[in-house]
Amino acid sequence: MQHRGTRLAILCLLLAAGSLAGYFVWSTERAVHQLADRRENKLTTIDRLLSSIAAIAAAQQAFTDFGRQDVAFTRVSVLVDRITTDAAGLRAAAESSASSQRLEEFWTALSALMGAESRARERLAGGDESGAADAILASSRDHVNVLNGSLQAFREAELENFRAMRAAMIWRSWASLGVAGLVWGIGLVAFALTPWRRPATVVVSQPAAEAVSVSAPAPTPVGAAPSIDLAAVADLAADLSRLSDQSTLPGLLARAAEVLGARGIVIWMGAGGELFAVAEHGYENGVLARIKPIARLADNATAAAWRSGELRRVPADASGYGAIVAPLLSPAGCVGVLAAEVGSGRERDEATHAVAVILASQLSGVLAAWPVASTTESDARPLDRKAAAS
Repeated sequence: MQHRGTRLAILCLLLAAGSLAGYFVWSTERAVHQLADRRENKLTTIDRLLSSIAAIAAAQQAFTDFGRQDVAFTRVSVLVDRITTDAAGLRAAAESSASSQRLEEFWTALSALMGAESRARERLAGGDESGAADAILASSRDHVNVLNGSLQAFREAELENFRAMRAAMIWRSWASLGVAGLVWGIGLVAFALTPWRRPATVVVSQPAAEAVSVSAPAPTPVGAAPSIDLAAVADLAADLSRLSDQSTLPGLLARAAEVLGARGIVIWMGAGGELFAVAEHGYENGVLARIKPIARLADNATAAAWRSGELRRVPADASGYGAIVAPLLSPAGCVGVLAAEVGSGRERDEATHAVAVILASQLSGVLAAWPVASTTESDARPLDRKAAAS
């Protein structure tokens, strides 16, 4: 890290890390609020169910004590229908195995209550008022108690699950802030220790046996990578962040190839256990249809960058070209990679690495939701390009 471009690259990386951490914290807070809203809706439904169950018990008791047959049966039938509807909503919203088990107990008791109410109606129709009263009274003593108990247990299970999920979300939020803070700390130290230019000391002969030291610019090493155009990088990153039309992607990849000094770029997106080539620049027409998918466990730089979420490079071969593979990172993990075939020693240049990571981070936000390309085994042929399969 001996050049001003390196300092600017570090600054860009710090800003990107801060932005990602801020977005993750914001999305986590939003998820916590949504979780709390779902919990409130469940509690409202549970309270309504408990009220309906208490009303059933009262209606059945009124029939037993005062013989109000039509009113009691009509009231119980309406309440049972209401309970069934509310309980179906709770079953769809259950978020843990413990709460689902309690709901199954509730449904079993509700079915028994409905059966008891049906038997009571049959006995009443047959003139057996005493038998009907006994059936309903037994329901109020047994099944209603089970309904109440299972609902209370369901509420406790959902509360425990809510607390655990909220704690996990908050922990992840703080962890992301901690990682961002660590990155910023390391980056600021590196930024402060990186000089604007590297001085070289040479000794010039002077008369009277004197020697003085003067600073001179360091000579440019033979074969050094060209400098990065940071203005072009900034413009390209801004345009990538606004990318919404897939038809404009080739033009942006052409600009990315120019910035990176690459003769070819391939975008790989993950689907299941494989990477698929979905976009390219610098190769002949129809090349995407001939590139085979790369397995996640494949022994190459592309798969390694996808697995690890870290930049990989391939040394230049006899042709003088190497490759840089930068991961496309999102809050859900690594969704793909950007592979660039570069020359002039750029595969070893840290500034080029930093720019590749910046461009990959911008692309990940807009490409994660796009469908990947697919190829068939019959028409897929390996591509003799380092950036496409290295």
